[in-house]
Amino acid sequence: MKDEPSIERTIALLAELGLAYVVVDEPQGFKTSVPPTVAATSPSLSMIRFHGHNTETWEKPGLTAAERFRYLYSEDELEKWVEPAKELAGKSRQLHVLMNNCYEDYGVRNAAQIADLIAKRPAPASA
Repeated sequence: MKDEPSIERTIALLAELGLAYVVVDEPQGFKTSVPPTVAATSPSLSMIRFHGHNTETWEKPGLTAAERFRYLYSEDELEKWVEPAKELAGKSRQLHVLMNNCYEDYGVRNAAQIADLIAKRPAPASA
């Protein structure tokens, strides 16, 4: 799904079927990397899944999930996702933001941070 036509076809198919596309934030530059394309394909649900940016462990074999996703997002990194999250929330009845950086309490801490950042940002004005 690296090239633009593949991404467009995938998003179009999911939209046609009414299925949710999962936006991902993960390390880029690997053969397994999925680009962080922001798209809402279902009127009922949009999703963003945060995996962290731990490039040292992303494709390293033999690690636990906690080791692979050991990454604590900075507030600046999460701030960059507030507008895309609000955009998705405006296009679906529900937005689920999932923190898959499951080392110790990193996911819980980052979930609280992004929830606070989203709550503080005013909703876009309706046209």
